[in-house]
Amino acid sequence: MAEDGVIRTACPRAGYGGEAILAHVEGGRLVKVEGDPDDRFTRGRLTPFAERYVERVYSKDRLLRPLVRKGGRESDLEEATWDEALDRIAEALRRVARKQDPRAVLHYAAHGHDGVRTQFGGLFLSYFGGWSTVYGDLCTAAGLEATRLTFGTLMHHAPEDYAFSRSIVVWGKNPAVTNPHQVPFLKAARKKGCELICIDPIRTETAALCDLHVAPRPGTDGFLANSLACVIVEEGLFDADFVEKHVHGFEDYRWMVLHSEPKKAEEICGIPAKEIEALARRLAERRPGNVNVGFGAQRYRNGGQTVRAIAALQAILGNIGVNGGGFDYFNQSAFVTRPFPFRLPAPPRVRQLGPASRFGRVVLSAQDPPVTAAILERCNPMTQTPNTAAVHYALQRLEFLCVVDLWMTDTAQRADVVLPAKSMFEETDLVAGPWDGVLRLKRKCIDPPGEARAERDIYRGLAERFGYPLDQFDLDAEDMLDRVLPAGLSVNRLKKQSFVRRGPKVVPFADRKFATPSGKIELRSETAEVSWRVDPLPFYTPPRENPQSDPERFKRFPLQLITPKCRDRHLSQGALEGGTGATARIHPDDAAARDIAEGDAVRVFNDRGEARTSAKLDENVRPGVVVLPQGRWIKRDGFSVNVMTHDDVTDMGYGAIFFDCLVQVEKTSS
Repeated sequence: MAEDGVIRTACPRAGYGGEAILAHVEGGRLVKVEGDPDDRFTRGRLTPFAERYVERVYSKDRLLRPLVRKGGRESDLEEATWDEALDRIAEALRRVARKQDPRAVLHYAAHGHDGVRTQFGGLFLSYFGGWSTVYGDLCTAAGLEATRLTFGTLMHHAPEDYAFSRSIVVWGKNPAVTNPHQVPFLKAARKKGCELICIDPIRTETAALCDLHVAPRPGTDGFLANSLACVIVEEGLFDADFVEKHVHGFEDYRWMVLHSEPKKAEEICGIPAKEIEALARRLAERRPGNVNVGFGAQRYRNGGQTVRAIAALQAILGNIGVNGGGFDYFNQSAFVTRPFPFRLPAPPRVRQLGPASRFGRVVLSAQDPPVTAAILERCNPMTQTPNTAAVHYALQRLEFLCVVDLWMTDTAQRADVVLPAKSMFEETDLVAGPWDGVLRLKRKCIDPPGEARAERDIYRGLAERFGYPLDQFDLDAEDMLDRVLPAGLSVNRLKKQSFVRRGPKVVPFADRKFATPSGKIELRSETAEVSWRVDPLPFYTPPRENPQSDPERFKRFPLQLITPKCRDRHLSQGALEGGTGATARIHPDDAAARDIAEGDAVRVFNDRGEARTSAKLDENVRPGVVVLPQGRWIKRDGFSVNVMTHDDVTDMGYGAIFFDCLVQVEKTSS
């Protein structure tokens, strides 16, 4: 039984940087959440998403009891006991084991509320004899690999270090929505004279806070970065001493960028050459400068090379290893835990089917054995994975599907068994912040309402039915966490204070040591060429769907679809009443050309699918672009943007190309 009082905990998903929370519990119920005023980064603030946590925990739409189809796939889901639900799952798994290889079972767990205590599915399936899964990451993969190839490791400057920055470029990122805790640090830097620059096809809430907004054509950021470098190199504005000592491949890089003239960039990126030249000189003048790159910049087929090109700018300007500088994409400083050392009956037999972004396609094409059953947890592929049609057919073809979730999502609707999951307040675990580099303890505050259960309890129940040893499923939560923490860290210590590996005065790469093959920042990467078959230099290639790469397709579908996050949801989580509407934002000129007025019913479509909604005329959207928010459910909102996206992968890292998508918009009668 959870104790009453004010409990210090953390949220793994409310913002890109994590969330320090004080949870108020009375009578075993969560009654209030507020920000922790003692947290160095959040400073007592909560994101809009986190402010609604009490409402989410006790939502009338939350699943509280197991649901089972008792009459086949066409019958309705009905409430069942846990014994009935677990017996049904065990029966389906035994059927798979009798007929074919255990790897006919797909187990896919994404990042919703993940942690150390969510690893019991792998333990159970190791005893079962194996399973299939998918690899890669839908959100960050190309940028992670590009940063690693360039610098060797992924580290951020502390946000307090912005005080030393003379310029900060926020590139393909909207922290006002995705990481509100970063915004006060940006505002404070600007107040001290730092120039804020936003590069984004949309004039976002963050762009409105900046001194300059640059809006390139979607997917051309890599050529823009190389064109900025062209000016910097040609005019001798680079840091020659830093380049000579700490940069590998500069001479080849110099040759490449000198062929990326601003006049050519004007044609490709849609930005006047004089503006590109002025921006390049401004970046060179206002050093030291920080660059914050968001996930949006790498959600195209050329995403990895784009991030490498942006990172190269910081290298030639000497903005690495100095106060006020830095290339900030993803901070792995807090990722210090080890995988839990489960004792397994044998080495895991895991079949990797293919990239997560091709979920539907790889599940449908699996052979020897084909995938016939699946357990999905902490994910909603019907909404969040590209090529919704393929995902739908893959799930429909399964003989058995089990979904573990808090909500009746579009994916759960297609399941044979739906199990009610715990929320983040209902189990103790660890949370590592990929922005602030903080490791926080997510403490259990309340017991799960209704009959909801944690993953450990679910897989323990299945293990019991198969006669597997239960001792590891019964491990104490805090003991488990202590065993994965590095020396000197413990759960008791984290209860008192979060762990920050690098203090506010620590500057990444100040020692000029880079974990790359050359020991330097690599503008030329032979590893990139060998591992990913891309140019060893950050050479620009057009996106998959673009006027350059596919002019015939562009004639049919002349608008670029961008599907950003929004305030009221984290990915597909948070679909509560009272959220923002899912309108199609379009520039007034593009709307006028289609006889579309404010509020008109419209169809956004291509040859893969369509979304029907209403139009919002918005001059903040670049001409040639239409914006629809991601995370919408087919069941609740009437569409998912991923009915239109392609399931190709990024040039490195096996990421998804959500923004690499051409569409058309037309007015409809309803």
